[in-house]
Amino acid sequence: MSIQAGDLRHRIEIQRLQKYETDDGFTEMLYQPFRKTWAAVNNLFGKEYWKAKEYGAENTVVFTVRFTSGADITPQDRILYRGNLYNIQHVDNVKHLDAFVKIKAVAEEGGKAYDGIGRPTPKF
Repeated sequence: MSIQAGDLRHRIEIQRLQKYETDDGFTEMLYQPFRKTWAAVNNLFGKEYWKAKEYGAENTVVFTVRFTSGADITPQDRILYRGNLYNIQHVDNVKHLDAFVKIKAVAEEGGKAYDGIGRPTPKF
């Protein structure tokens, strides 16, 4: 895989589902910022795109981050990128070299991210 430092030019935020206690004592699960990192971002194309389209996953994006930033990312996490949310489908330590991690994620239906109070979240 030939990724150069300049390819990692898109700022993304990894969000992790965490327990949160409300003022009235109830426990809720909310996505919270987990890590901000730089990523290379690519859409699917060619055979990969058409295969994904068969399953309704043509909104799939591949995010590539350095291994240190992505080593503990799981499909339970999600990505905020340019105000849109992406559900992680697959995380791959490229060639098991501990250099880069490829994350395949599908844009959420509706696509825009909100902060839980109805305000749009900031773009990265």
